[in-house]
Amino acid sequence: MAKKHFERTTSGLRIRPRYIILFFILTFFVLGGVFLSQQTKLESIADEKVTLQTQLDSRKVEEERLERMLEYMQTTDYMIQYAREKLGYVFPDDWKFYDETTDEQQVTAESAANLPIGSPTPSPSPTPSPSPTPAPTEENPDVPIVTFAP
Repeated sequence: MAKKHFERTTSGLRIRPRYIILFFILTFFVLGGVFLSQQTKLESIADEKVTLQTQLDSRKVEEERLERMLEYMQTTDYMIQYAREKLGYVFPDDWKFYDETTDEQQVTAESAANLPIGSPTPSPSPTPSPSPTPAPTEENPDVPIVTFAP
């Protein structure tokens, strides 16, 4: 029997091993880049989550403070405090002090800077002297004693 050589028929499309290796290397780099971009995105989301969480915590603390303030505003202690401080009300046995200084008598830094050098600076008028009424004592029950507690 005679040996026959079988010839390969080439179809023109032949994949060489170096092309396969090159394909896997390129795929590795592309997938690595995608992985790294995803990691950086996850880290930025985690940082944003931390900042938003701190903002949420501070807002919750502020909400609790405001709720306590609302509860306190419903009490009589607050009503008394508000009437005394904002409206100027006093109890019948309290003493009320008035500040009778006017804006013209008060010297500010700007008005003092506009005065010529060497001129005396105007001094504010003296505070009113105490009234001739006696000081509250246990011996004199007619004089009311000022209390600041509600």
